[in-house]
Amino acid sequence: MIMGRKTKLLLIPCSGDETSELAGDIYKILKNDYSLNDNVELLLSSNRSEIPQGTRKDHQHGLVADYFDGMEAQTDVGRNELKDVIRGKHIAIVEHLFTPSRTASVNDHIMAVRGMLDLVSKTETEKRTLIAPYFTYVRSHSIEKYEAQGFYQFDSLKLTLQDYKRDGLDAIITIDPHSNKAEQMAKAMQMDFYSINPFQSGRTIYQAKLGLKGQKAAKITKELRPFQELFAKLKLEHSDHLYGVSLDDGTERRSENFIERAHPELEPHDVYKLLAYLEKFRKSYDETIIRFKRFSEINDSNIDKDGVYVGIDDMWASGGTGDGVAKKFKKKKAKRFELWVSHAVTTEQQVEKANGRENIDLVRCLDTVPVANGLNVEVIKASSHFLAAELYKSHQRLITSG
Repeated sequence: MIMGRKTKLLLIPCSGDETSELAGDIYKILKNDYSLNDNVELLLSSNRSEIPQGTRKDHQHGLVADYFDGMEAQTDVGRNELKDVIRGKHIAIVEHLFTPSRTASVNDHIMAVRGMLDLVSKTETEKRTLIAPYFTYVRSHSIEKYEAQGFYQFDSLKLTLQDYKRDGLDAIITIDPHSNKAEQMAKAMQMDFYSINPFQSGRTIYQAKLGLKGQKAAKITKELRPFQELFAKLKLEHSDHLYGVSLDDGTERRSENFIERAHPELEPHDVYKLLAYLEKFRKSYDETIIRFKRFSEINDSNIDKDGVYVGIDDMWASGGTGDGVAKKFKKKKAKRFELWVSHAVTTEQQVEKANGRENIDLVRCLDTVPVANGLNVEVIKASSHFLAAELYKSHQRLITSG
């Protein structure tokens, strides 16, 4: 086995377009900002159509990642590239698991990842990590709660993680999964699961752990806290009329942390006066009850008419629930309501409804998902920085353990 301290990091995108671009961006950040230099490499695959006619299927063949007709995953490689380029390295497989405007479905992308894992398993590697900006099959996570009501759901998260484990995956790096159950289940299966909180503050970014100092440290720290930087600008513009909104139990802790860090000048009891607490209950697939929590100091009776309210959530789809939350504030004449989310998971079929929102003035989202064509959201390009930072830490743990 190759000693850990000599192990190189190899990024392999499973598909072209946005995914190859993301892998390339992560590669450049690691190489330049984190000074990995020649210790990080990038292996790009080809589509079948890019392979010259008459190319023999033998040991000299390059890596192919494509789909057969009918969208069955095709992943091929010659022995030379497998043994000379892939062998002995920390392999980071990069894939967008959801691409709303492309033909490939979530399941197609997962099979592409599994195909790449199968190829990689044909040689010795130090570690196999999946880099997935948005991790799929986490939505049906409240299984126990609904089973108590006599309602049963397919445990898609458990099955997905079991499949990855069987395929030889060692670690997953993702941004803001829909439930912390993903991390708990993965660890129970002896897989590393690194979940990135994009609403973190500068206090949670330990620069020394990232090998950073000086001007480079300041630059990267700013890139790793895009939502905090945006909120600071709004704070200057709206001073005493800027508020946060916790949409439900799932966003409460992060909303509190976000607002606390945004107002270091205030005592905790004054900070919470700037945060509205709501709760949601889904009675059925199409009916959601939204109301202020009993203890919320912001409620129906005191909405600020000059107020700018910022809701924090992990996902934006058709926008019905988010717009329902915003309606509670706009009905009381609030000046503005924005929704800040990690993932815009809107399909092309949902674009018209999402764009037809009546109460949300602006949706800001990260570029974890290549947004559907025509979707009216403001995209924040930060995924490559988040993923590069977490991959760097994971790789450093590997090479220092040898």
